[in-house]
Amino acid sequence: FGNWGKITDGEIATEVRNALQLNWAIPDDKIKVKIEDGWVTLEGELNWNYQREVAKDAVKNLLGIRGVSNNIQIKSETHDAIEKMDIESALRRNWSINDDVIQVKVSGTKITLSGTVISWYQRDEAEKIAWNAPGVSSVANELIVEHHYDLVD
Repeated sequence: FGNWGKITDGEIATEVRNALQLNWAIPDDKIKVKIEDGWVTLEGELNWNYQREVAKDAVKNLLGIRGVSNNIQIKSETHDAIEKMDIESALRRNWSINDDVIQVKVSGTKITLSGTVISWYQRDEAEKIAWNAPGVSSVANELIVEHHYDLVD
């Protein structure tokens, strides 16, 4: 009776592979899956961060899964240098972000955002914009959220 109803790692592996294959956004041939005691580890290389996030989302709620380690790396097919000005322009175009307070640093394929914003939404939105630049392999979001409240007497 001890294992009755328990899903095996092999059954979980089948479910994970099926979920990845059914999702058009994920090139599943580039993802390796390891499963140990219901814990899923995703590995491999993809071109875009959204694919990395979609892969995790596709499997995290499957039956029997206790957790997901998303170790997928981003390796873009483009070898062009990431242009700091392109990211700054994209931040400027977003109506919800005060781009004057965000500093962008580019080092190879890595982007660092620093400065102070007034909401978690702005912090998250700035990070999404940075991830959307072609060739980005990582984004260090060091933006600090500082709420400003006007006190009324």
